[in-house]
Amino acid sequence: MKGNSADLWEDFLLKSQRDADGKRKVAKDIQEKVITYIKAKIDAGVSNGKTSLPSDLMEYIYRFSKEMRQELREYAENVLEKNPDNGAAAKFLAIETLQKLDGEPIPIEPKYPYLEKAMVLVPKDVEICFFAFEEYGCDQFLHEMEDYEDDTLVSIERLFDRIHERDTQTQSRWVRMLYDYSEVWTSPTDIYKTLNENDPYIKRWTAVLCKIQNVFEQELERTPNDWEIVLILTEIHAVLGNTDAAEKVLRKAQTVFEKRLEQTENDQTALDGLANIHEKLGNAELAQEYKLKADPSLGWVDQILPNFPASTVDLDDNSISLADYRGKVVLLDFWAVWCGPCVGEIPNIKEVYEKYHDKGFDVIGVSFDKDEAVVREFIKEKEIPWRQILDSGGFKGIFAEQYGVRGIPAPFLIDRNGKVISVKARGSLLGELVAAEIEDK
Repeated sequence: MKGNSADLWEDFLLKSQRDADGKRKVAKDIQEKVITYIKAKIDAGVSNGKTSLPSDLMEYIYRFSKEMRQELREYAENVLEKNPDNGAAAKFLAIETLQKLDGEPIPIEPKYPYLEKAMVLVPKDVEICFFAFEEYGCDQFLHEMEDYEDDTLVSIERLFDRIHERDTQTQSRWVRMLYDYSEVWTSPTDIYKTLNENDPYIKRWTAVLCKIQNVFEQELERTPNDWEIVLILTEIHAVLGNTDAAEKVLRKAQTVFEKRLEQTENDQTALDGLANIHEKLGNAELAQEYKLKADPSLGWVDQILPNFPASTVDLDDNSISLADYRGKVVLLDFWAVWCGPCVGEIPNIKEVYEKYHDKGFDVIGVSFDKDEAVVREFIKEKEIPWRQILDSGGFKGIFAEQYGVRGIPAPFLIDRNGKVISVKARGSLLGELVAAEIEDK
């Protein structure tokens, strides 16, 4: 392993993942090598308008120990004091200052001197502009600080200046990140909605949105099936007052999805897309029609759910029927061991079960797994107390066909009379709905 190579950085990321106790323990020698590696990148400064710091430093600096961060912070401060034009030192300090340690809140700074300095000293770095937009936008939007309104705008203007000469795919990647809520607290369109027509920045923000619109329009030409872009473009047109343009985008997407359906009758993307399009166009009946085609299980809400096939048995080979559960509030849970979201929901179901079982709540699991032994082992390991049915046919099995299950988890919550309350009873909604039914007994 070379101390100045990217291999060292990759090795550090691999070995700094959380262990079984949720802690990160990285060998001292690796920490020291990473410190030397980052110092070298800081010393290298800026070349061709960029630094050679790891491109994902922002994402992973939280894995540095306090000691690593303190040593590197002090080093970068000393470098910047001796050489005020060192953009790498300024960028590291901007990232380190504003990225929190595990469990420690980020203080709201009155200004962001290192961030501003880094944007000036690293003139081709898109990443630092994106980071600035993320940070300034968060404080402006969440804390309603007018001081940051200009900073947020400047950071995104600089971002566009730096992606202007990049290839279209690179442009699209950065602009999409501006609307990725796992990356940013608020999108440019969210901010634009807060402005009034007399806002001093309205013209500049309008210009920014037009640039975003242009990037997405080019991307939509390449990927006409991309529903996320359709939604964003429609929203941008709407806030800019271009209602005809918004409808045009939706109509164009409608044509694309209808052609997909001609080729594949049950194309899920096309059905979901058409449902959303007609909802936005105000065609409620058509929207509902496509929603039901995309997810037939929705049609059972407020309906009496038919009984299981007569020959149905549980994992213990005992006959089981929905009729046996009349008078109880029942969760009919379609799931599988291989389904991550299904497994992730089980602790929540157990919590609701333990709280309300003695008051008339029960659960029936219908597993779409093929291997019975795997299901039995999982149930034993997780101490799942409710009865289970195995339908190894999965989405082509009897249960999926009878109840219109197209995806899992599919939690059908059924009232005491056998009527379906919801087919989306997950997370906190499950507890709320069960509590309402139990208390209304």
